[in-house]
Amino acid sequence: MRPIPPLLPIEALPPEVLVVAPHPDDEVLGCGGLMRAQVLRGGQARVLVVTDGGGGLEGHARQELTSAREAECRAAANVLGVEHVQFLGLRDHELAQQHRLVEILREALEADPAGLVLLPSPLDPHPDHRAAALACAAALAQAGTRRVGFYGISRQVPANVLIDVTQVASDKDDALTAFGTQAAGGDLVSKAQSFDRAWTRDVDRPDVQRCEGFVLMDAHEASAWVQRAAAAWKPYHPGGLESADAPTMTVTAVISTWNKAADVCANLDGLRAQTRPFDAVVVVDNCSSDDTAERILRDYPEVRLVVMPNSAYGACETFNIGFACARTDLIAILDDDVVLTPGWLEGALGRLEREPATTAVISTKIVEPNMPESYLTSTALNSERYMSTFRGCASLARRKAIEECGGYDERLFIYGNERDLTCRLLNRGYRVLQFPEAQAFHKTPFGLQMGKRSLYYHARNAWIGMFKYAPLGSLLKMPWLVLTKVVLRGEKKEIEGEVTDATGTIGLGRSLRETPGAWWVLVRAAWSVFCNIPYCLKHREPVRSDDFDLPIS
Repeated sequence: MRPIPPLLPIEALPPEVLVVAPHPDDEVLGCGGLMRAQVLRGGQARVLVVTDGGGGLEGHARQELTSAREAECRAAANVLGVEHVQFLGLRDHELAQQHRLVEILREALEADPAGLVLLPSPLDPHPDHRAAALACAAALAQAGTRRVGFYGISRQVPANVLIDVTQVASDKDDALTAFGTQAAGGDLVSKAQSFDRAWTRDVDRPDVQRCEGFVLMDAHEASAWVQRAAAAWKPYHPGGLESADAPTMTVTAVISTWNKAADVCANLDGLRAQTRPFDAVVVVDNCSSDDTAERILRDYPEVRLVVMPNSAYGACETFNIGFACARTDLIAILDDDVVLTPGWLEGALGRLEREPATTAVISTKIVEPNMPESYLTSTALNSERYMSTFRGCASLARRKAIEECGGYDERLFIYGNERDLTCRLLNRGYRVLQFPEAQAFHKTPFGLQMGKRSLYYHARNAWIGMFKYAPLGSLLKMPWLVLTKVVLRGEKKEIEGEVTDATGTIGLGRSLRETPGAWWVLVRAAWSVFCNIPYCLKHREPVRSDDFDLPIS
């Protein structure tokens, strides 16, 4: 039997309280009584509203609704005596797709000195509520001196304290009547009354008629608690609803990093903010000379950190080491400078669970700086389809399939490793599915990175891959494709060209034009390919799958 939460006097709260509301009205439903009592005792209560409340509307209708809901929120705050309400204006129903959510909330929370921050529950069925809870907890993880509380909106929280709001209940009810646009969703006053009275059921005091329940803890404890709470939400129905009978798979996030401390920490914050938490996180640090290892050890105790003895290892080898550390059903393959949207894992996992066991990898949509509009809006990028490679910066893979195929070819060192692995997967009957509904933001600018190192490995590894896997007819086409699609094609044509899954070749022509000594780099690459021909012939296994495509098409 769960113990009855104790009644906490309002005077025990810090003098300043901030309530984070995913939508206008959530703050009053969950914390209206606390905020009124806080004001009456001479303290301060402030509200941070995350979304615009616009629902699924667009255009003028959305503007009208968001303006109305902001006015309602301010009117309700006035009833409660709350003087400060801030609106972040993020799109309603889309928090789980907002890759900057942790960053945005961290900026807002750091600007407010409140000693107690009240957050929505990570157990709430609404995806915006869960996304806001996890993102806020991630943003506050290092703010150990602050108190954090969680409140219920659609369902009660496993409260460890109760606040008696009997004397201010009528003010809370009056404030809820301000939300006229929400009348279609049911009577807010009746909902709040039923919630509040449910908390008093076992309170042995006849004068206590209504209470609000909260989970209170220190900020540094909140991130771990929401991870456990969100994990209790599993498993997920493909449509986003609970299903006790649905299968669920365990997932390890594997990250390879080198000298990108700030980026990898932003990545880890994004992992903490997932609406479906990762079961494990592995970071392989290629002996960074910055403070990457120190920051991970200090701020992310949940991470298994592997530090290489020196920095001479290629990304293929460090990722393989990370794969070997995983003991879960699935592996999320992540670049260090990627930030996942909060719903990334929930979406990708739900999609993979609907696929046959032969679908080895879910490749998700990657958004990068300077992406041309022709690419962002292309059918090739925004449709589900089976592909001949995957985006290594953010993909979800079956661990056993990766192990069966031997992981990445470490001879490649860096670049082209995803296509190489996909060829082996295809030869063993597996497939790679592009799933654009799950999105991630990659901080590296779009296209092939400029420089001799990038040009060398892209050119070298593309040819090594083709010698290993391309059918003879396709292999014979390659020189002509390189000449017409790379050497002789200008930058404008390159950007406007057909979008395929061969994203690693976009910008290759510009790299040839702008890299000093580019042709000498290609000579070195060609010599390395020649030296690797015996290796390629030894491991040659032409791909016959219909999913196979050349890196340049």
